[in-house]
Amino acid sequence: MTPVSPWMKLSVHFDADQITNQLDYSFTSCDGTADPRHGPYMGGVHFQKGQHVYLDVTCCGSKDGGFTAFQIIDCTIVTVPQLLQIGTKVPTVYSLPSPFLQAIGATYSLPLDFESHLLPPDPAQPDLRHIRQEWKHNLDVGHANGRWELSFVMTVRITRSEGEQTELRVFSFDPESSVGDAWGQG
Repeated sequence: MTPVSPWMKLSVHFDADQITNQLDYSFTSCDGTADPRHGPYMGGVHFQKGQHVYLDVTCCGSKDGGFTAFQIIDCTIVTVPQLLQIGTKVPTVYSLPSPFLQAIGATYSLPLDFESHLLPPDPAQPDLRHIRQEWKHNLDVGHANGRWELSFVMTVRITRSEGEQTELRVFSFDPESSVGDAWGQG
């Protein structure tokens, strides 16, 4: 029997009417290590070597405000490598440009291949319309240890009043991330 590859899901959420540009985000994984609450990786995102990362984006908006849909215009992950080794009489070593195999450099524009779903009304928030877009691909985490500043930047077109009004918005978040041992030893 072939072992099941580890997976991680990145879920991002925004409100069409919010005034900030910050995405609400969460990472979940099959083994619970994605978003550690204690230890050396607390406050960051810890990827497992060989992990498959999936993405979904949910937008909500007021029905009274005319929110009808959203479209992802661009979606980019930027990874800035951090030091793995520095000191006297040792070579300075940085992480690879990205933890993701699909990325050649520090930026990766996700292919815009999403499947959209209108979610059932939430009885606790009957005046909001919720739409989720699920990415039809995944990112593959490589097998090299490393640490990165990770930024996720997304431009969306928000549609209101059945297409009569549209606006472009940019949303983002930027945690630290790691693969393997914090200092590249394990």
